[in-house]
Amino acid sequence: MPSTTFFHLPEEKRERLMEAARAEFVRVPYEDASINRIIREAGIPRGSFYMYFTDKEDLFRYLMESYGEVLIQRMGERLDWNDGDLFAAALDLFDHMQANWRQGEFREMGAILRRNRQLQPGLVLNRQGPCAMLDRLRDRIDQSRLDLRTETDLPDLFHLMIAAAAGSIVVVGKEGGPEQARARLVRMLELLQRGVAAKDHAVCQG
Repeated sequence: MPSTTFFHLPEEKRERLMEAARAEFVRVPYEDASINRIIREAGIPRGSFYMYFTDKEDLFRYLMESYGEVLIQRMGERLDWNDGDLFAAALDLFDHMQANWRQGEFREMGAILRRNRQLQPGLVLNRQGPCAMLDRLRDRIDQSRLDLRTETDLPDLFHLMIAAAAGSIVVVGKEGGPEQARARLVRMLELLQRGVAAKDHAVCQG
């Protein structure tokens, strides 16, 4: 996380640094991103950067968690609007992102996830993982709509939904991609909803 020194900077200076960071991580994959280019674009000394962030990873994590915060807020809104229906809210969030793709936050997040497909989206968007995101939303989910049988069912389901949604998000902004991405997400959500085990066969135990 950034130091307190970073948060004490004037808002304009903080935003200039983060804008330079967003541009760099959109331009190239994480491993090729350059602190030198970021600080040159932001117009700050190298020494000052390390007063704000420990290293490039610290900066990247903070940037991605800011996108994660946006997603949590939007998902919470959609859970409220869909009476706690987790599946309907997930699809509603995808539609919202597609409709507002020209807004910088969604476009940038999608571009960064595309350039870093090897990263687990749940950990990228919140360093504590999908469970930390779920904890922020749990009270807004109508669990009576779900066939939850153990304490880990909801976290595991949420983790699977994060992975499915991230795979769709990365192609939202591509030409000709949104319709196919939405159809794929619908199929995956339906698969999670109904399950695939035949009703007359025992489910694997252990």
